[in-house]
Amino acid sequence: MMTTAPLIVVAGATGNLGARIVRALRARGASVRALVRPSASAEKLQPLEQVGAETVRVDWSDATGLAQACAGASCVVSALQGLEDVILGTQTLCGPAV
Repeated sequence: MMTTAPLIVVAGATGNLGARIVRALRARGASVRALVRPSASAEKLQPLEQVGAETVRVDWSDATGLAQACAGASCVVSALQGLEDVILGTQTLCGPAV
């Protein structure tokens, strides 16, 4: 019987903490979808893609786009950094899709 690795979405994957989370999850066999800013450089995406993460550019203010990017995930991990607008605002937008 073949099983599929759980899909874990990591928001803020291009930062130091986010990249570490992505590498650790991939090392444990998880499928990872890394959510990154539209302006993320190829240099920031390359290490994520090298370990096998799927990178998806998202507009953090687009609730519909974020929900689509989080669709099918078993878990959403946030490594976003910020104050109230990020912690209570942006992070909440992925919630309903999971």
